[in-house]
Amino acid sequence: MYKAQISDGEQIPCDDYDRGDEGVELRGEDGDFLAFVPYAHLLWLGETTEDGQTKW
Repeated sequence: MYKAQISDGEQIPCDDYDRGDEGVELRGEDGDFLAFVPYAHLLWLGETTEDGQTKW
């Protein structure tokens, strides 16, 4: 499980992501597209535990 933190403060949980030239595509459990986040608005993207805690 991963979580993306974007510049407006929103956190988007996702199961997978793909890095592109302009930003990241976040994907859900079945590989469904959830969101595109441009790098200019992405503050953080990282792995989380099952209960949503950030893995450091």
